[in-house]
Amino acid sequence: MNDAAAIAKDLPQFREAVRHGLPYKPLYVKWKLVWACNLRCAMCRHWRDEVGSPLDTDRIVEVIDELAALGCQKIHLSGGEPTLRPDLECLLRRMQRHGIRATMTTNGTLITPERAESLVAAGLHKVNVSLDSPLPSRHNHLRGQPWAWQQTIDGIRALRAVLTRPRSLRLNTVISAANYCTLIHLPDLAQQLRVDRLHLIPMDRHTDDLPSLSRWQILHYNLCIAPVLARKAIAAQLLEHADAAYPFGRSVHDISQSADGRYARSYYDRHRCFAPWTHALIDHQGQVSVCCMTTHQVVVGDLRSQSFTDVWHGEPYRQLRSRTTLPQLPQCPSCDMFLSQNQAITQLLNAT
Repeated sequence: MNDAAAIAKDLPQFREAVRHGLPYKPLYVKWKLVWACNLRCAMCRHWRDEVGSPLDTDRIVEVIDELAALGCQKIHLSGGEPTLRPDLECLLRRMQRHGIRATMTTNGTLITPERAESLVAAGLHKVNVSLDSPLPSRHNHLRGQPWAWQQTIDGIRALRAVLTRPRSLRLNTVISAANYCTLIHLPDLAQQLRVDRLHLIPMDRHTDDLPSLSRWQILHYNLCIAPVLARKAIAAQLLEHADAAYPFGRSVHDISQSADGRYARSYYDRHRCFAPWTHALIDHQGQVSVCCMTTHQVVVGDLRSQSFTDVWHGEPYRQLRSRTTLPQLPQCPSCDMFLSQNQAITQLLNAT
């Protein structure tokens, strides 16, 4: 979901849309281009499940054109592993033609110097590379392949050579019981690799193979790991503020909520999420959900039989926008993805 600055420029129209449950603009769309992946990550289901065929290139191009007409500003590409799609550059060029900012999350293992150059030349603006630990053995264990760490590092270096925009290369690190103790050294590696930012993500429980942090492990992380990580990362300009090193929160209430997987820490019990007005998640088959927390659970349309415009203006989205009970969906308390953006938008709406 775009930050509050984009909405502030058009606040009266956005306010009316929210007030009356009307569609606004799909400012930010996340697109899971493929289900397949070349890794076997402990926290993930992509390599475990077979889930249909992806949309073909022509259909994706048609939807990109629709998104542009509806006011889309950013499309974030993910998977599975999005670099497995041979038409990725073609899709990026289409986004670039419309002035849509294209970003991507990747495991980095398939990105050679030549592929990095072709992706950026096609219009890729920003890349998040998933790295679970500065220790090769720990990352490889979590990613299920003995070569994963080195190929990810090689991919990061290839991307760094061609991504010249500020804040264009970020490390995503999912924090689990298996890696949190190693993260004290993550800023050191990030600085060596010349990445721009760190993004620390609490783990959502998708499998039984990898536990999330217990309350006591969160306390240990907060007391022993986060302070050193924050000091190093802020000094290297990898984090903007110390709170970013504490994704589970710091108070007794926040830690208790996070230990139960409620990473929004009661925020959505009192406030709404604005994703139904500004965001969509499209999976590889063309099913549309309101966000990645609701994929295959709250499906609002299907691009194999509908236009995106019809989905965006359709009855399932209307019902979500008109919902007044909180939390809006059962998944909301577990989601911290748009938390800071929603807080900023709420302040905007309350300020005038």
